[in-house]
Amino acid sequence: MRLGPRVALVVTAGALALSFVAASTASAAPGVVIMKNGGKSKQVQDPKDGQCHPGLGPDTAITNLTSGTILLFPDGNCRTKVFNPLGPGEFRSNENVGGFQALD
Repeated sequence: MRLGPRVALVVTAGALALSFVAASTASAAPGVVIMKNGGKSKQVQDPKDGQCHPGLGPDTAITNLTSGTILLFPDGNCRTKVFNPLGPGEFRSNENVGGFQALD
């Protein structure tokens, strides 16, 4: 079965539109995570789910201004088996933040 040029164009346009929708729904927690430690500060805008974002180490003040929960890790590779969640809108001072991951 051969498709006519118009049908092929419509199918291609539909597939392209769906690819943009899929790309725009890539999992990220909209918002920003703010960390401060001494004279250092760092912001991570729209952190991606499952990606380890480096922190500023011990004694870090961290604020989660994203729409989702993040997990805090003492190591910079986010591999330590700990469960230390920080919910949307939450703040903590004096945390050991080697890294963090967005959950949703």
